[in-house]
Amino acid sequence: MKPPDLRILALADAKLLPPEVQSAFDHWRIWKARDAVANSVRKRLINAPAEALLMLQMYLERLEHAESEQTIFEGIYALASVVDVYRQYLALHSEYLILIMSGQLNPWGLLEFQRDFERPASSTLSAARELWRLAQEHHVDVEGLLRQLPEDELLIALEAYYASHQPQSEQGATNEPA
Repeated sequence: MKPPDLRILALADAKLLPPEVQSAFDHWRIWKARDAVANSVRKRLINAPAEALLMLQMYLERLEHAESEQTIFEGIYALASVVDVYRQYLALHSEYLILIMSGQLNPWGLLEFQRDFERPASSTLSAARELWRLAQEHHVDVEGLLRQLPEDELLIALEAYYASHQPQSEQGATNEPA
């Protein structure tokens, strides 16, 4: 499967997408952040001592059942605090959980940080796929919006990457999502 055009993430970052797409994407990525943090902790519970297990499970379940953006963020930060107390058993710490959350919430920022266009983070690819799905569902003129973006270093580098990896027969054609 061909990876999606990651430039669409710049549109979400710049808030240039129509409100129905931007809002749906913002909602989606908050729930993805919740799931990513919860999964990271759940995988490590087997290493927790019995006296810590109850506390960790309580905060984890609180996060997993959070249904609003505010309670999700509160749940992530509360769980991160508890994880810090038991970090020696879990081999996790709060800063790592916040990094996981941030990678889900800011895929354009993660791409800028990593600068790996050949193998972007799976959360970045997932976010781009979701944005393309939403854009197609709402008939968004992505190419037109991309032309409205101010040039920045990351966007220039990404466009150069795509130009250098595009077969000769496709040069000049639009870059379609996967």
